[in-house]
Amino acid sequence: MRGVSGPASWLRLLVAATVLVFAGAAGAAELGPLLERIERAYGTLTLPSSILQRGRTLSHSRGEGTLLRAYRGAERFRIEIHYRSGVETRIIDGPAAWQSSRPMSEAFRSALILQAARVALPWNLLAAREQLRDGGEHRIGDTRLHFVEMPLGDKLRVVAEVDPESGRILRSRGILTHPGGSEMVFGTVYEDFRTTDGRLYAAVEHHYAMGRYTGHSVIESVEYDAPIADSLFRPDIPGLI
Repeated sequence: MRGVSGPASWLRLLVAATVLVFAGAAGAAELGPLLERIERAYGTLTLPSSILQRGRTLSHSRGEGTLLRAYRGAERFRIEIHYRSGVETRIIDGPAAWQSSRPMSEAFRSALILQAARVALPWNLLAAREQLRDGGEHRIGDTRLHFVEMPLGDKLRVVAEVDPESGRILRSRGILTHPGGSEMVFGTVYEDFRTTDGRLYAAVEHHYAMGRYTGHSVIESVEYDAPIADSLFRPDIPGLI
């Protein structure tokens, strides 16, 4: 996977930002102007009815594979990766979640809910503007970012870290809070922005879990509002890629 820049500097910023989250929230400005810049950057206010992404991924634990993501709302989502060692699928359909053909726990489902929200993140933010929390601007090294938190339930939230000038989301953090207050944080850094059907997306994503760099994905094609069959959100569906 050539053409993907090194993650070291972004990892330092990701770890630092975890400590600084919402330190200045009490004095944060109104989000309206920032949301307008996000809308202009990403092309439209309308949340897509579906998103289908295809590309490649490199996992530090499993190697390189071909990638498919199918999104049809907050609770209908499928990831399928064809590695040399085998196929991995992760699916949510309402209250149910599977890894390959195995039913999974609520914690697993919650982690997938965070990933689904990330796929349509700019439009999810715009659709949820009344529930957003303004985290204010933070300067970390030479980088200035505006933090915006989107709640997804009592124990789930996503923090989008936005370039206040361009309106582009440069990083996001999905946060899962366990009973007792401990948290799991899944980070993504976005690069190589492109446009399809008038909508902006990041073609390169760097992935982190609990501050550890786990790999990256390259999105080679995106389809918006394409029909996606209900059967895609059930386990044991071979031959999707």
